[in-house]
Amino acid sequence: MIEQAGNIVATRHCNKERGRESAVITVLARADHIDFLQPMYVGEVSQLQAAVTYTSSRSMEVTVDVWAENVLSGMRRHTNTATLWYIAVPPDVEDVTKLNSVPVPPLKGLSVDEQNSGQERYNKQKAERLAFSTMKKAAINVCSYCAQGTVEEWTVAASQSSLANIVHPSDCREKYVVGGTLMKMMDNTAGISAIRHCKTLTLTACIDAINFLEPVRNSEVMFFTAWPTFTSNRSIEVEVTCEAEGLQARRRQVANAFFTFVTLGDSIVPLRLRTVDEERRFKEGLERYVARKEQRQKLRV
Repeated sequence: MIEQAGNIVATRHCNKERGRESAVITVLARADHIDFLQPMYVGEVSQLQAAVTYTSSRSMEVTVDVWAENVLSGMRRHTNTATLWYIAVPPDVEDVTKLNSVPVPPLKGLSVDEQNSGQERYNKQKAERLAFSTMKKAAINVCSYCAQGTVEEWTVAASQSSLANIVHPSDCREKYVVGGTLMKMMDNTAGISAIRHCKTLTLTACIDAINFLEPVRNSEVMFFTAWPTFTSNRSIEVEVTCEAEGLQARRRQVANAFFTFVTLGDSIVPLRLRTVDEERRFKEGLERYVARKEQRQKLRV
């Protein structure tokens, strides 16, 4: 629902001054962060508020807030907040490797401070996206360990999970996979990895910077791989990559993200690191963990 709300306001913004013949569609390019502040219970009514908060020449930032309302008591709680980045593209693109964006109408009415703050956020996410695109984010290969039956408990290899899914028309908007569908599949894969390590049920607490590198078309096959990168006393971070392959398209990486889960059981057994790469990822995860705690404190204030 978060991605759908964001897509609606982004599409409205891009087409409010366009005619039907020149209308464009919007595509999710990056989910900067999605914070799960409180749980939403069965029977509650969800209310989403989405707004375009900044525009660059070819992209726009959309902020989405989710509220849960208990219709019996009238109590209303802020449960989720998200920052999404969209681009606008023509609706008739045939080659997914040439999905070039079109100019975005400027957002009017921003103060100088709001414009400067938005520019800072844009520069930050652009730098992170470019940095990611230059890195090779390969999944940790544990097939040889699994084949030999020598996977040690509480290690990265022991909790790696994978999932494959073919894209159906119901997963798409204008021939391409909806960003929300991709996020759900990534969450499912990451959740399995978290449960394998924690040995308890877990809840998604935060999603960090989902980078959508290339679009995925209807009928392509998506491959998801997830593995734990960091553990604290009550939470676990899981990295997820998604690759896609089609009849006419090479197998390619299309998305990457970090999901944070909290356990519903007792404290989490620390992740046992066995390689230099795992130690590096753990250190980077610790830095993200500290940054997330600071960000959540600001949100609660």
